[in-house]
Amino acid sequence: MALIRYDKVFFRYKHHKALKNISQNLDFTKYSPIQPVKDGLAPYVYEIMKAFPNGSRYVNQQHYYHNQMTLIKEYANKTPHPMSLTQLAQYYDDSTGLTKNKIINSGRFVKEELVVRVAGKLLVLQNLPFDVVNNFHFAQVYESYYDIFERFRKFPTIKTLEDNTRFAEFTRKILQDFNSLNLPHLVMGALECSILDLYPTDKMDALLSELLRARISRRLIVEEHLSVTSNYMSGKKENTLVLGDIFQECSAMDYITEASKTCEKFIKGTYSDSIPLPKLIIMGETDLKFYFLPSHLKYLFNEILRNVYEETIKDFIRKGLEQPEPIKIRIVKNDESYIFKISDKAGGILHPNENIWSFAKSKERARESLQNFHRLPGLQTVSLYDHIYQDQPDPSTDSKGANNSTSNNDAMTRPYMRTSLEPLTHWNLKKGTYSFTTPLVEISERALRYKLGIGLAMCKVYAEYWNGELSLHSVPGYGVDTVLKLGNLLTHTEKKQLDKV
Repeated sequence: MALIRYDKVFFRYKHHKALKNISQNLDFTKYSPIQPVKDGLAPYVYEIMKAFPNGSRYVNQQHYYHNQMTLIKEYANKTPHPMSLTQLAQYYDDSTGLTKNKIINSGRFVKEELVVRVAGKLLVLQNLPFDVVNNFHFAQVYESYYDIFERFRKFPTIKTLEDNTRFAEFTRKILQDFNSLNLPHLVMGALECSILDLYPTDKMDALLSELLRARISRRLIVEEHLSVTSNYMSGKKENTLVLGDIFQECSAMDYITEASKTCEKFIKGTYSDSIPLPKLIIMGETDLKFYFLPSHLKYLFNEILRNVYEETIKDFIRKGLEQPEPIKIRIVKNDESYIFKISDKAGGILHPNENIWSFAKSKERARESLQNFHRLPGLQTVSLYDHIYQDQPDPSTDSKGANNSTSNNDAMTRPYMRTSLEPLTHWNLKKGTYSFTTPLVEISERALRYKLGIGLAMCKVYAEYWNGELSLHSVPGYGVDTVLKLGNLLTHTEKKQLDKV
């Protein structure tokens, strides 16, 4: 029986378990017993019996050797650099001014740091049971991580401002290509593994929390460097914001109001334009403004309020009330944190369910969530192997071996790869404008009918990332208090952390 070595896993052709993976199951219903099969089953059977994905640039016959000699021996023994918010915002030295050397040093740091950090997460995935990492969605994430690792590793050393400009454009496009789908792939992989009993729920939740925290940190480092480059190229010489341009002074009232309007729109779209809407009452520190990451704050309020609005309307319909019960938000602040208590009278949680904080869920809930993921417009379970790597040149070199990341990397943003979950990036170096609409926000703005069941679990990870927490306090038959606490970033600027910048 043939054995093929793939990292630390042995594949047995005869006992290959690919058919257990939901997204990889082939549809044989078109092969009728009374209708001859024109092309035969051999090509389909052969595909699922292979030890390596078809068309993969990295996971192929040479992968084990390359992985051992390059990733493990050269990078696995390197330690990532814990960072503080001060280091991130002050561009890696103790001054607030922008200089040529600072920009170049920032680019060098980002290039090398991302290679080491992604290498560490590749090892985490490699150490998972084969049935887990071989899951369709986790395989997509693995391939995507290896793609990031290789592309950053191969990018030439940044020595000049011109090198950094090419690197900034190269990095921006990586954030726009198929790598932007890692977030939904991670969650869908967890759901499928839960349905198939491939990995314990507590371990799966810990794995996703670890990978999500690492993802947040990597994106912060990259986005800050892109912001720095944009500022410098536009002529800005001083860092005017306390924590850098990716952090903004956010008005709590503005973000809550915007999230409530989004929820109201979805309620009307789901039921009718004439349905009465609950009154939103905001109390306490209504004039609160604080430094935070706008996309994260928008996601947190959108996701929490959509649950509150949805339950309030359901309770209104169920009881036949004349008007929905009001939703109350109290804002409290102190030197260490900001607290938002969202109170509803939607009947409370009658049957407490520990799955509310879980990504993996029970089998029944996981199936429901997975079905809604598959229904999301623009998000399909199409393998990245189908298109991405066909006749595509190396992103950092042209056919002659010269650096040409800007032109060749356009292959990664072909029209057929655009989906509703990809970030819409606005980029103009000379004008100094740079902003993201992240996949995170796109997911939070989905219609109510796409109930994914992972909103609170995601919000908990993001709240804890920013030195806060998320909790629910239910009074059955009455209502629920959802309490979101976010740490005051200005009091945590010096603390160095690895997966919490």
